Amino acid sequence: MTCIRPRMLWCTVLLSACGAPRVTPDSQGVSVTPGPCGRGLVVVESDYQSSNVSLLDFEGHVLSASLASSRTESSGFGVALSGDVVTPSSAQDSDRIALIDRYPAGVLRFVDLASAQVTGELSVATGFRSNPQDYLPLNAQRAYVARYQTNPNPGRQEWDTGGDVLIVDPSRPAIIGSIDLSAALTGEPSKFTPHPARLLNVAGRVFALLAAYSSDYSSATSSRVVELDPETDSLVSTLALDGLRGCAALAVSPDARELAVGCSGDDLRNAQPTLEGSGLALIDIEGAPRLEKTFRAQELGTAPLGFGLAYAAPGVLFLGTLGHFDEAGAPAARDSLLRLEVATGQVAVLLQSAEEPFTLGAARCAVACGVCFATDAQRSGGSVLRFVVDAAGGFAAPTEVRAETQVGLPPRYLGEF
Repeated sequence: MTCIRPRMLWCTVLLSACGAPRVTPDSQGVSVTPGPCGRGLVVVESDYQSSNVSLLDFEGHVLSASLASSRTESSGFGVALSGDVVTPSSAQDSDRIALIDRYPAGVLRFVDLASAQVTGELSVATGFRSNPQDYLPLNAQRAYVARYQTNPNPGRQEWDTGGDVLIVDPSRPAIIGSIDLSAALTGEPSKFTPHPARLLNVAGRVFALLAAYSSDYSSATSSRVVELDPETDSLVSTLALDGLRGCAALAVSPDARELAVGCSGDDLRNAQPTLEGSGLALIDIEGAPRLEKTFRAQELGTAPLGFGLAYAAPGVLFLGTLGHFDEAGAPAARDSLLRLEVATGQVAVLLQSAEEPFTLGAARCAVACGVCFATDAQRSGGSVLRFVVDAAGGFAAPTEVRAETQVGLPPRYLGEF
């Protein structure tokens, strides 16, 4: 397993509980007609040793208990899926989906929806553990990949600098270029590198979220939102989120005029994690990106923000916060799912984790269909939580959906297709 911040104590705790890789069910392809919100959800289940990928529709019905898994035949394209697999943060609308095998593999895998077969694979490691975090298709022959790690010893092969947005041709598949992000940290000490975490296409404008850590993760500087020009593959603008660090969650408002950025802060290693640097930023993107409002973590509760963030309705955000363990490794505080009205700052706790922290995960919403989802690695053996949401952003109590029951790997991440 890897984390978007690999130094966290909770990664070590979870890894210590991992056993041998499990056998996952036989794969099953699907053919789905898109509705007003697309086709459905991609659910990644993992025990951090092996992974399974399921598909749900927006009503919570299982479309495929296993589209791909760690036992899926790679058809000569390489090794099987590891236990550290995620989906792109943006919806995928083609006849195949991309899976990001992050660390240490650094591999993109393309799975055909109808046949559930791996039809392509591309290493984006280029000689080092690049830890890809996101994949953004632009057209059939071009896509961007956010590579989180920077290579400490570059220059040994092509495209091996890292800390960049890699340009790939998914139709071949092949690497065809790279966008250097170092200019976004102009004026910062050289120990800080970009650490791009998220990519987002808003009406043809591409935005990247840079977490901006030191190479050894001992410190961070203010995270950045940068705009990229997909025509010239160049950096257009940089917006520093002063005082917000460790930012790794990015969402666009229903009217496409605003970005929301969630930041976990400086350091989650301690038994009592600090809230320093943690919070939420709202960015006006009607013109050049402009910071319009900031919520510090202290204004939203007593815990740092997690990695799930989505708009549930205009002016209403659905997000998570992180619990923690005490110095002896026992649960000391639970995760929470929150509803935030951005105009008033009013916060409501929708749900807390059942027992242990770091079990409530991804947050996704389909505003046009009036639903939001989150992953819960504990309830009912591991469930996707489905919330019905009204037009004003009011949440009903969640229902629990089991995407795969034969093996029961806990759900961790959500995507859309």
